[in-house]
Amino acid sequence: MLGQLHYRELTGMSNDNSLAPTPQEKSAAWRAFGLFMALMLGLSCVFYAMMISQGAMNMLTVTGIMWSPGLAAILCCLILKRPVASLPWRWGAWKWNWQAYLLPVVYGLIMYLPVWLFGLGGSAFGDPDTLSGFAAIVAGPSEHPATFAIIGGIILTATLGMASSISRALGEEIGWRGFMIWEMRKVMPFWAVGLLSGLIWSLWHWPGILFTDYNAGEGNQVLQMALFTLGVMPMGVVYAWFVFRSKSLWPAAILHASHNLFLQRIYTPLTARGENTHFYIDEFGILLPIVSVVLAVIFLFKAKKDGF
Repeated sequence: MLGQLHYRELTGMSNDNSLAPTPQEKSAAWRAFGLFMALMLGLSCVFYAMMISQGAMNMLTVTGIMWSPGLAAILCCLILKRPVASLPWRWGAWKWNWQAYLLPVVYGLIMYLPVWLFGLGGSAFGDPDTLSGFAAIVAGPSEHPATFAIIGGIILTATLGMASSISRALGEEIGWRGFMIWEMRKVMPFWAVGLLSGLIWSLWHWPGILFTDYNAGEGNQVLQMALFTLGVMPMGVVYAWFVFRSKSLWPAAILHASHNLFLQRIYTPLTARGENTHFYIDEFGILLPIVSVVLAVIFLFKAKKDGF
């Protein structure tokens, strides 16, 4: 199977007749994992301290916090005397990157269509300010934006908007999926890599949810933190599958950037809010965990089929 044939190539282990990692390789992997966690948390604390002192995020601190895992991975390579080029920088087959881009488009629609169609939480499709904003991208400000201008603005956001989104998502994915999961894979099975990496990823966001404006802006923040964790943790399986299947970190970066772009800048803003809209939508509502669990199950079966 692909996963077995390339396992040592993917994880950087020595190539011998046994597919099982040696005790020395496991020990080295745990040390690398521990070093990465220490550096990542240290760098993250610097930017979280700035955010918490202001009670809000800004573009510079967001960029800094999102690049903390990537910088930690690069520092690990330097400290462990590994070439930075040994990280999975290869672009890989285009199909994995296209699938990574389109997946959030699809699961986002699965999340938001019921909200728009059935008015969940008092919601509706088409927030007027958002529609005007999308139209203004193409045709300038207008009290009565044309439908073609709204569609054009959404298309430009969904495509050209990837440039800015991936510039930050890449920082995280160099660390999480370019370094961390490869070390984890040397010492644990695929399902554990996916779920544990997803748990670490979600816990890393907690200070922002609790102490800054990275939340729904209303409702119970502890509940939102729990829903966020349940939504992000299973997605670790999906990200790990894309990376191991493609042998590249780029599908993870594209998937992450596409998720942020479509949920945060398109689907959520398009939703006209009601009293309980926040309970359903975005990364802090109940629908993302449901979709994420279903996706995790699907990709666990795919991983088993691929021999991971």
